[in-house]
Amino acid sequence: MSAVVNDSQFSPDTENTIALMKNEPIVSRASYESLSRLLPHVTQRRIVQGGVLYRAGEAAGMLYFVAEGTMRLVGGGANAVDKPPSNAVIDAVQKGYIGEEAILGSEIYMADAVAESDALLVAIPREHFNELLEANPAIKAQYFVSIMNRFSREKLHAEAAKPAQAEKGADAREIIGWLCALVLPPLVFYLTAGQLDLSARLYLGIFTATVVMWVFRLVADFIPGIFALVATLVFDLVPQSVVLSGFASDGFFMAMSILGLSAVITASGLSYRAMLMVLRSLPNSPFWNNFGIMATGLILSPVVPSINGRVALVTPLLIDMVEALKLKFGGKAATRLAQSAFTGVGVMSATFLTSKSVNFVVYGLLPVHIQEEFSWFHWLVGGLVCGVVMLVLYMVTSPLFFRTDEKPALSKEIVLAQLDLLGPMRAREWASVFGVLIFALGVMTVSLHKIQPPWMALILLFFLLAFNFLRGSEFRDKIDWAFLMYLAGLIGMVAAMNQLGLSKFLAQHLGWLGDLMRSNFPLFVLVLTGVLFAIRLVAPINAAVSVSAAILMPLADLNGVNPWLVGFVILVMCEHWFFPYQCSYFVQFESLTKRKQIYDQGSFLLFNTVSTLFRLAGIYASIPFWKSMGLL
Repeated sequence: MSAVVNDSQFSPDTENTIALMKNEPIVSRASYESLSRLLPHVTQRRIVQGGVLYRAGEAAGMLYFVAEGTMRLVGGGANAVDKPPSNAVIDAVQKGYIGEEAILGSEIYMADAVAESDALLVAIPREHFNELLEANPAIKAQYFVSIMNRFSREKLHAEAAKPAQAEKGADAREIIGWLCALVLPPLVFYLTAGQLDLSARLYLGIFTATVVMWVFRLVADFIPGIFALVATLVFDLVPQSVVLSGFASDGFFMAMSILGLSAVITASGLSYRAMLMVLRSLPNSPFWNNFGIMATGLILSPVVPSINGRVALVTPLLIDMVEALKLKFGGKAATRLAQSAFTGVGVMSATFLTSKSVNFVVYGLLPVHIQEEFSWFHWLVGGLVCGVVMLVLYMVTSPLFFRTDEKPALSKEIVLAQLDLLGPMRAREWASVFGVLIFALGVMTVSLHKIQPPWMALILLFFLLAFNFLRGSEFRDKIDWAFLMYLAGLIGMVAAMNQLGLSKFLAQHLGWLGDLMRSNFPLFVLVLTGVLFAIRLVAPINAAVSVSAAILMPLADLNGVNPWLVGFVILVMCEHWFFPYQCSYFVQFESLTKRKQIYDQGSFLLFNTVSTLFRLAGIYASIPFWKSMGLL
């Protein structure tokens, strides 16, 4: 017996359709622009009881929403009208979707859709709804959950499909932060009356508001810099060429180019291959296992300019090593291995110019003649003693701190199998290797060819893009453009400070610090360490580095002290922390290892506190070396 369907389509009740699209839990999450584009293609269809909307095997061209009544989905091949067997009924749908196959890649429907009662359906053509999904990809997964729940025995949960929760109110930190951002700038403007001209006082107020936004983390790091640039331009405090100089600076192009090279290294798989090769080459003992996982982070440091990025690469390997070595989860051996992995990704972050994006902030704040002096290679030489001392102290103390009788047993076969699975090096990996080698060679021979490192890096970036080793989508998505905006904004802010004479003004009021810097650098390091520790209790690493470097590095230059020294000390000491909230990449590390609980957090954090002394020891051990270099 054939089914009877009243499939006459009619002009929809536009008001009701709009209300439905705005309130339905899934599609309402799309942008109003997408919903507006979709509306002209939406129709309504009434079907009488017993009518068949579509059959299994028919072309899936429409997605339907059951607005009124009930639609029964019946296994294909059953006689939908003549009372199909109960085990053939898949689902009965009220106020929900049917026909999701049309938007999830299937060419045909997988069941019969039969009206259990008179029903009103909203029909949406496949091609037009797919345009909405392309513009709003986050909601597509919810339709997968919908159809999987229908055809599987175990129900899936889709948190995203729940109505959006109301946003939480601002916490105390945000309230205090915004109050400070509103109150402190006028106060600074008032207190500097008679000491500075109007332009300098206005800019100091703008700078104060910017610093407050950084310290209290009221917005993303790059936004306060944009605020400072816009406010400076609106009040016409300095020429545009000065405040926007960060976008044309050597530091900006150097950072952009190196981030591009690092994107190729990571996306090509070269960094992961390098980790496996290190493990394959090392003997199997507690010392070498810890050295291997630490060396992996060290190898990645100059080529992956983000500690968070290196944590993401090394942590899965750490978990695999703990399991392969059959170490006790939470035991001393596993905790030592976790500490080695974490130390490896971060301990040399100040030693390599390209190991962390905020290093480019310090590089960008250096005077031009010192930027030429401290290229990648000379930066490494200047920081090498400090880095080596910290590493040696760690390697000597960690076996004593985490002493244990556990015997590891690394499976070299697994490592070899992983390398075999990767196969031979691919073109993009070779391009990454040659890129690193050419850049390093170019930096070391800059005195011969006279091409400065930022422009060598930019030439390298051009060839990576031109030959599609760095794809257009990766150039857009894998380079941290927000950080580059942050960097350019900060460089422009410092240039504006110099233009307005604020650097000299601050130097006069911080004269005692400048005198201490010049006359007793070891004592200055101790005082600066205490100041930075206090700042880091409330400010994130990038903000602490940026604010302190922007003030103290020009002060060093005015007092005859090489500003690179001050910038390097700031980078080393700002990297340390006592409480987990102070360190975003430890929070990431903890999250990645939480499911396995591979280390004991108490002893891990205690050793981290002790290692503060390693950083101070590294800096003080470097002072004689810096004197021999003529930096002090």
